[in-house]
Amino acid sequence: MRVFKLIATVLILGLLLAACSSDKKDNGTNQQEQPPEGITIDPVQLPAGMTQSSDQYAQTVVSYINLINMFQYWTGSLVPPGQVGKVGLVESTTDGPPWEYTWSQQGITVKLVIDIQDNQYHWVLTYSGTFEGYQYNNAKVLEAWQDMDGTSGKLVVYDPEENAQVAEWSWQEDENGTLTVRYKEYTGGVEIIVVQNPDLSGSLEVYENSVLTFKANWNADGSGTWWVYDENGTQTGTWT
Repeated sequence: MRVFKLIATVLILGLLLAACSSDKKDNGTNQQEQPPEGITIDPVQLPAGMTQSSDQYAQTVVSYINLINMFQYWTGSLVPPGQVGKVGLVESTTDGPPWEYTWSQQGITVKLVIDIQDNQYHWVLTYSGTFEGYQYNNAKVLEAWQDMDGTSGKLVVYDPEENAQVAEWSWQEDENGTLTVRYKEYTGGVEIIVVQNPDLSGSLEVYENSVLTFKANWNADGSGTWWVYDENGTQTGTWT
């Protein structure tokens, strides 16, 4: 389908940008406010006993977590590559907010704007040019928000031709270190909610068109329980 080709195209470009991104840590000599180094959320983790399990339903959970963790590829695109100057300047990238960067990659002119709004960092990534037969004119591809303390945020992926949301990740870490991540796919009506506790125990819920279809809970040792909901009712079981 066209939308999946589009997602793959943008994802490949995101990976290329992430590979050439550079660390922009402040060495303490510049007293001006610095742009954030990037979104700080870590990937969702699972117990080793679970990732190594041969159980069908344990591996189903692993597959869903891998999908959740795809946000890493997108967030890499929100860090400008090294040697990129602010729009119209060649020597300074530290006189924001907002901070604005442009660079070229695979025939696309990429513009990244990083701002601070309502005590949150705000990123917007746009494309202009032609890539894989698609024409872009300042088309929005990615947008993200994160609290300045790093405890919550949201990442949205757009279809740059239609200016429509394709997928969204949101996350919240509480004072106990429990992380909740929500993934929503607008094109397929899929929503996934995962909770990761500090000891790597957790839970997963999968919804299709707002209907719960799969659920799992797991312990710190990797054992767990699963539920499947379909037209035949509810099936459940465990893995060790």
